[in-house]
Amino acid sequence: MRTEKRGDTLVVDEILTLNSESCRLFKEMVHGALLPEHKVVEVDLSRARTVDSDGIGALISVQKAVCGRGGKVRLIRPAPMIADMFKLLQLDRVFEVVPG
Repeated sequence: MRTEKRGDTLVVDEILTLNSESCRLFKEMVHGALLPEHKVVEVDLSRARTVDSDGIGALISVQKAVCGRGGKVRLIRPAPMIADMFKLLQLDRVFEVVPG
């Protein structure tokens, strides 16, 4: 997992899983790298095999932080199974989901 700053966007990529074991690191990395000028956090889920309830909680934590400054979280290329889960839970209304 790594972060990269691109103007007003913070990109998080190389995520293999977003679950109870990795969500703490995810939150620490994102909140630690988040600067006042970041209005968008792009989370590249193209390599993620699983996202569980703890991972969703971590994404919501980031969404709250960014939304408070008028920004948004964009989920990039989630696997079909993960994208379906977001739709089923109606989280595609909370996050912008960009299909692959």
